[in-house]
Amino acid sequence: MRKISGLLCLAGLGACTADAPVGTVVDANTITFNTFEGGGGWSNDAGRNDPTLLDRGRAHSGQYAIKVDQNHEFSLTFDMALGLIRRHKFKTVRLDAWAFMPSAGATGVLGLQVMEPGTNQQTYGEGLKLKDAVHTYREWVPVSKEFALPDDITLAQHLRLSLWRADATDEVLIDDVKLSIVN
Repeated sequence: MRKISGLLCLAGLGACTADAPVGTVVDANTITFNTFEGGGGWSNDAGRNDPTLLDRGRAHSGQYAIKVDQNHEFSLTFDMALGLIRRHKFKTVRLDAWAFMPSAGATGVLGLQVMEPGTNQQTYGEGLKLKDAVHTYREWVPVSKEFALPDDITLAQHLRLSLWRADATDEVLIDDVKLSIVN
């Protein structure tokens, strides 16, 4: 009986980490990490799930990746009040993700925004231009960027992260997105 209990515990631990890519560290500074197998704070602007915003079968890990294409200008969006992320202001965040671009026509942007609550006015916006970061097509490539947030952000404002099609003429896929506090 003891052996069976031990095996069940090991199987349960394995199931908890099965979807995370090898080497992924999620700690107290992680704002979000998503393989898109579950929601985790991500939705479209209407707040409902749209299955056409996910690509199934070509993910970097698991089954799903977010995508933009000529029919979808924006991907699912991460949106959370800064005060819910951390009770104290932070200055810098780091974005790590995996990008898949089938051709040079896939030129999307991973955009980070700070938004006013209620009015949705953008007070900060910066992006990781995938056409500058990815030079290998038809395979998953790691991308990353650090963002220095403005000094005047408030804890009531919202941090948003999404994939924008920009001027892409081909689809863009993103998976295993991690956004972390640097300082």
